[in-house]
Amino acid sequence: MTAEEYVRIGVITGAHGLTGRLKILVISDIGERFEAGNRVFIQHGDRYREYRIIQFSDSGKRSGLLQLEGINDRDAALSIKGSELLIEQSEAERTRGALGEEGYYYFDIIGCAAFTRGQRLGIVSDIMEAGSGEALIITDETGRDFMVPFVDSMVDTRDIRDKKLYLDPVEGLLDI
Repeated sequence: MTAEEYVRIGVITGAHGLTGRLKILVISDIGERFEAGNRVFIQHGDRYREYRIIQFSDSGKRSGLLQLEGINDRDAALSIKGSELLIEQSEAERTRGALGEEGYYYFDIIGCAAFTRGQRLGIVSDIMEAGSGEALIITDETGRDFMVPFVDSMVDTRDIRDKKLYLDPVEGLLDI
């Protein structure tokens, strides 16, 4: 499978204890993704390795502790620190109904055209964790990247089904 066929649901931020438990940043709003027995994938070089979830504890504030089958000690846990936890895109599509009518996945945003003040700024190329929230990375036709905080007051997602976003950035944000 290719990278486009996976969806990020978390990021491994460290190890917890000596038995291979992982500290993770939770990106998914669907808590059931982390239930025992579910499959997740981690990229190792150019391959994606499948793991089964043994246990998950929600620590609140988008963090948790995760035990994966095959990660049995602190060294193994630390060796994958910084890696993304992924699921297959087909699994995400299967659970789309859990999002509600107005809901969307982050992967729906990638590739959207971004408009500001009636003009096309560029294409959303990535979503980045940035301190207290997320930021959209928007790439214009020249390859220049703009970072826009992904907050309701600046990003209107009403036409996301048409692959369009409307930006209302604070004064000067795009002038840098």
